[in-house]
Amino acid sequence: MHISFFRFFCVLSMLVWGGGNNVSARIGRALIVAIGKYPADSGWERIHGDNDGGLMAELLRKQHYNQIILLKNEKATKENIDKALLQLCNDALSGDYLFLHFSCHGQQMMDLNGDEEDGLDEALIPYDALFWYLPGVYEGEKHLCDDELGSWIDKLRRKVGKTGQVFVLLDACHSGTANRYTPDLYIRGTNMIFAPDGYCPKCGANLERSMKLRALDNLAPALVLSACKPEETNYEYYSRKFRCYYGKLTYSFVQVVTRKSLALTAGGWCKMVEKAMRQLRSSSFSRLQYPYMECSDEENVFVLSVAN
Repeated sequence: MHISFFRFFCVLSMLVWGGGNNVSARIGRALIVAIGKYPADSGWERIHGDNDGGLMAELLRKQHYNQIILLKNEKATKENIDKALLQLCNDALSGDYLFLHFSCHGQQMMDLNGDEEDGLDEALIPYDALFWYLPGVYEGEKHLCDDELGSWIDKLRRKVGKTGQVFVLLDACHSGTANRYTPDLYIRGTNMIFAPDGYCPKCGANLERSMKLRALDNLAPALVLSACKPEETNYEYYSRKFRCYYGKLTYSFVQVVTRKSLALTAGGWCKMVEKAMRQLRSSSFSRLQYPYMECSDEENVFVLSVAN
């Protein structure tokens, strides 16, 4: 069958530039969840995670991310977060770079499947999640627990494969104390456990179910950076330059990338972010905090930019 030269050239171009898993076709995709203003009756205090959203979206656009889903404040419900993660998973292709960013409150909650050594799950707090456990009214269905997030990360790693990557920033905290009586001091998280009255955490009986990141041949490398270690408090930072508050992890990460650190090992990212956090001016009420890292391989290089 005769094929015109023009059609032959078009087919050849598709094979060379867009076919298969060609690295040149890589796409950067991101989900940014940024909450600062929770409903007045939710029990959650005002923070400035919404400021982080704009900062991160601008940074990722400069790094040539084609798909950026930004959920701020009332848009960042549990349902919308689930839909956005599903969309990201459905759209992702082999070799893509995926970036997840959460700036919000965090809370420990009772372990539901027995996979936690301390008997507690960690959860991120969407816009419509309540502070209190209310039997028969609210029992945590709007909390985004670490088991659920870990399952999504696993799905995303499988979807983009070993030539892609999954990079996660969690600018939240699960051990913060109340700050409403301290002016100009904003803390993300709470030390109140989400559980029925009288709940006593016990070591889980199914530790093998833990969603720890592992290096596997068919999964993309993954890196999760959290704003502080489990026993520390996540304080916000006031930027005199921008005259507003940001999460320390978010602000420091942007500073690192702005200094052209775009390709580092997992350990390198943690080290550079920690250095940047130490350089931030702190309130006299706040204590030092250190980023906490989980990764599939500490020596794996994670690249932020998707520019060819």
